[in-house]
Amino acid sequence: MTEIQVGVIGFGIVGAGAVKILIENREDISRKVGVPVVVKRIADLDIETPRAISVPDGILTTNAQDIIDDPEIDIVVET
Repeated sequence: MTEIQVGVIGFGIVGAGAVKILIENREDISRKVGVPVVVKRIADLDIETPRAISVPDGILTTNAQDIIDDPEIDIVVET
């Protein structure tokens, strides 16, 4: 495994906080886990509202099934 890809379902206060922690602490997390940990997709009903963390274009979706069905995603977190 070259990296761990994470999908997050829910991008409200808790989900945005979890993503913020994963992104801002990615180097420490990766060192402890042994491989990079990458947030690949985030699903929420509202993807237009500004959040506590900005994410790259194309990472947000309104369809949680996009995350569930993605064979490259290793971990799915529901917040």
